[in-house]
Amino acid sequence: MTSSGSTSEQSRIYNERIILHLVRQQPDISRVSIAEQTGLSAQTISVITSSLLERQLLQVAGKVKGRRGQPSIKLSIHKQGAYGLGINVDRDHISAALLDFSGACVLLVERAVSFPTEELAKQIATDLIEEVKLTLGEDWSRVQGIGLARPDYMDSWLETLVTDSNQRSNLDYLKESLSYWRSSAFEEWLAQATGLTCFCQNDAVAAATSELLLSPEIPPREFFYLFVSTACGGSSVTNAECHFGAHGKAGSFGLIPTATGKHGQWILEALSLSSLRRFLSAKQLAWPETQAAWYDERYHAAISEWSAEVAAEVAPALVSVIALHDPEAILVGGRLPAAVLPLFIQHAEQIIRSQSMLPLPVIRPAQTGHTAGVLGAAVLPLYETFAPQQNLLLLSSKGKQ
Repeated sequence: MTSSGSTSEQSRIYNERIILHLVRQQPDISRVSIAEQTGLSAQTISVITSSLLERQLLQVAGKVKGRRGQPSIKLSIHKQGAYGLGINVDRDHISAALLDFSGACVLLVERAVSFPTEELAKQIATDLIEEVKLTLGEDWSRVQGIGLARPDYMDSWLETLVTDSNQRSNLDYLKESLSYWRSSAFEEWLAQATGLTCFCQNDAVAAATSELLLSPEIPPREFFYLFVSTACGGSSVTNAECHFGAHGKAGSFGLIPTATGKHGQWILEALSLSSLRRFLSAKQLAWPETQAAWYDERYHAAISEWSAEVAAEVAPALVSVIALHDPEAILVGGRLPAAVLPLFIQHAEQIIRSQSMLPLPVIRPAQTGHTAGVLGAAVLPLYETFAPQQNLLLLSSKGKQ
């Protein structure tokens, strides 16, 4: 494989990541098949796969029979070869996930909170990390890093996003306490507390990354991700990689104004769990404690009304996304209840169809769903360490090395 503007070491790392990515996509692949699909020479593949086997990132899954000469070995990912640890700090919960090298979730734990302060976040994160260490034992040394996914602007829009009555009684104090999240202090603390490199990302971007790498089905290469939690965010995916823009803010869907301001001036206020909580409360309906309760007739009427109103508030922004991005799909993930999500999508599709002359992309639930934020956080160390990002190496056309 030829390259431009890169060192031989960068070429080796990139080729290594290409091979790992291919083995992950095609378990039990042979070296011959790797050569056919990458254009790399047999010698290069032999050297790289031998190194990966020695480091226990790959394992021999068997031998290819029926070929002349010496049988070729089949390769697969060694699940226990590496782990990714993720922490998701959100406005209403803190969670942790541990992924093995195949992307399977080994451990998922969550604690409910309401706008966590520094002290509370550190206490909960410490407990969750200790639980991960107990699970892994000696394999803790195989953890490649710790990913942190959290929302931007944790201390803003408290008047609409805070629904806890005690916290609402003193929003000024809460805002001051949450100013901690304006800095990278928690990220630095996580690195120091664990001895691991910390990879920090906005929660919507982390969720989109989990969709790219952990979906049971191969996702589109061009999609826009709507992440709905206590507030709302977005991430733009182009050519199967998250697009960040000039200032790292590309895809900031929540910071677009709503159509009328009925549920908040900004989309992050309107398309949110906070908005839904406020709406149900105004209808004298308590937040359902079980999945079955969401399908009660009284709730169905209320959530259908909320979905229609909020879809109308955000539809012009979605039309703009379609016009500017031209995505294959708009994926809606995060923590919207299962009873609410399809109704919102149905209303959004109807309104967009009436407002746009452009081809309507598929609008559907994201595959990683409710746990997208924390799984995305856990993916970050594995992605940054092993994924063949385009910016790792400037490639020319594929050729043999």
